[in-house]
Amino acid sequence: MDPKAGGGGGEEDDCVDSGAETGGSDYSHLSSTSSELSVEEAQDPFLVSIHIIADPGESQPLQEAIDKVLAWIHPDLPLFRVSERRACRRRRKPPKGAQPALAVVLFLQEEYGEEQILQLHRTLQQPPWRHHHTERVHGRFLPYLPCSQDFFTLAPGTPLWAIRPVHYGKEIVRFTVYCRHDNYADSLRFYELILRRSPSQKKVDFCIFPIFSNLDVDIQFSLKRLPCDQSPVPTDSSVLEFRVRDIGELVPLLPNPCSPISEGRWQTEDHDGNKILLQVLGGCLFVCLKNQLALPQTL
Repeated sequence: MDPKAGGGGGEEDDCVDSGAETGGSDYSHLSSTSSELSVEEAQDPFLVSIHIIADPGESQPLQEAIDKVLAWIHPDLPLFRVSERRACRRRRKPPKGAQPALAVVLFLQEEYGEEQILQLHRTLQQPPWRHHHTERVHGRFLPYLPCSQDFFTLAPGTPLWAIRPVHYGKEIVRFTVYCRHDNYADSLRFYELILRRSPSQKKVDFCIFPIFSNLDVDIQFSLKRLPCDQSPVPTDSSVLEFRVRDIGELVPLLPNPCSPISEGRWQTEDHDGNKILLQVLGGCLFVCLKNQLALPQTL
C-alpha cells in the first residue's frame, strides 16, 4: 500500500499462535543491548534478508512475483534476492504435514478497506504462487479469512508467505523462523547473538526482534516455538542472510562451524539445521550500500 504518515502503536494481541497473528508496533520494551547498537546497525533496513535459489530459467518470474507482493508495503524493499543454481535438483518429498522452517508475514492496514487486502490475497492464489496450507488460529479476522490463515509458497524449499490485516499501528514485514520445541531457548540465544539485540516482545513460545522502523513500515524478525509433535523442515532453496560486524569475535561464540564461502560472506547453521549466511560489512561498505539503495531512515 502507499506509504503513509502516521505511526501509533499498541499492545500485542493475546493470541500468538503461528507468528502470523499479531500486528501493531511497540518498541518501548527494548533492552540495553539494542541501545548499544550503532546508528547504522539500529537503522539498517536490510539487516536481515532472504536469498532464494531457483532452478535454471526460473529466477526472473520468482523475483518479479516477490517484488509485486512487497510493493504493497513499499516499492523499494529489496529484502529478497533470487539467483539460479547451475542445474535442476531432484527433491525429496517432504514428510506429510511437514512445517517449513521459514515464513514471511505481511501485515497490511485494515483501515484502507477489505478490497485492498483481498486483491493481494487473490494475487497469492495465482501462479507462480501456490496455496500451501490453512492454519486455524484464534482472533478477529476479516470475512475472507474466517478463523483461519492461508499460507502460500512460490516453489519447493522456499518460505511460506501469509498476509494479515493490521488493526492498529504500521504495516509490517515479518520474517518468522519456526523452531523445534526443545531448541527454542537455544535458538533465541543464537539469534540474539547474530542480531546483537534482544526481543522487544517475548513469550514462552514466540518472540519479536525489531529490525527497522520508520513512520510507515516496520521490519521484524521473529521466532515461533512449535509443539512437541512438530518438527520444522529447513527450506533448502532459501537462506537467511544477516549483516554482521566483527566476524572474528562472533565465530567462536557460534554453536556450529562457521566458514567463509566467498569474500565477505560466511556460512553456518542454527540449532535446527537452517543454513545462515553472514555478510560482513565494514563502516565504509555499509554507507556505500545504503546510499546506493537510496533508502535512509525514511525508506
